[in-house]
Amino acid sequence: MILRRIGLSVLACFAITACGETTPAPQDTDTSLVAVDPDAEAEVLAWSDLLPEQDLEALQALSEGRADPSLMSMMGQQSEVEGQIGTFNVVEDLDGLVVRMPGYILPLDFSENSSAREFLLLPYHGACVHTPPPPPNQIVYLRSPELIRFDSLWEPVWVEGRMEIERVDTDLAATAYSMVVRSVEPYQTR
Repeated sequence: MILRRIGLSVLACFAITACGETTPAPQDTDTSLVAVDPDAEAEVLAWSDLLPEQDLEALQALSEGRADPSLMSMMGQQSEVEGQIGTFNVVEDLDGLVVRMPGYILPLDFSENSSAREFLLLPYHGACVHTPPPPPNQIVYLRSPELIRFDSLWEPVWVEGRMEIERVDTDLAATAYSMVVRSVEPYQTR
């Protein structure tokens, strides 16, 4: 766990510029969202697929003990969210791709009956609530044209939708990716 945190922290060293303009999280529901093609086959992604090659190489070097310790002193905070470090570096090929990803959802807006239209998709349980947020390129801002009901915040889910490269700043975390949601379902191995 510590190695993972250190590895993710090292990713902050490689951030030189943010990707794109800052887009505040919408305050009102956006009814103009274009629905994701229900027939499009989703490509299954792992969280490491969101990291560009240079970030993956840095993480691997750290885990193998090859990272230059002086890199730790170069770490900075690009996000305005307290405690969030990491990069806004993205994998450009993911833009517009219909994907399926596992993770934990954290609703940003609440409606009746435990439903929401805006969420964060997080790589591990408790992120942004009990711990500082993961790096921006390890969080996906989710938005749905329809209310999505959630039964538990503690259980993992599969999320399908159209991935977009878009920086979004919320009160809880900044993200480098966003997704228009097609479906959210309980996590089960295939």
